[in-house]
Amino acid sequence: MTNQINPTDPGLDRLVSECFCGGEIGVRELRLSSEQARRLAADYPASQVRPLGDSWYEIRFQGAFQNGN
Repeated sequence: MTNQINPTDPGLDRLVSECFCGGEIGVRELRLSSEQARRLAADYPASQVRPLGDSWYEIRFQGAFQNGN
C-alpha cells in the first residue's frame, strides 16, 4: 500500500495524522505531487520534506530519531 495524497482531498491534516499515528511515528516516506509536498512543508513548519525521486518524499518531524543520533 502506498500513502498518497489525493490533490482534491481537503483532509491533509487527517492523512498526516493517520500516516504518523498521532505522533508515534516521526519519519515516513510518502508519494506526493510537488504541490502536495510544498503544502505539507508550509502547513507543518516542524517537518522536513526531502525529495527521494519518482514523486516519493521523506517526511520527518522535528525530534524524530535519525540513524542513532
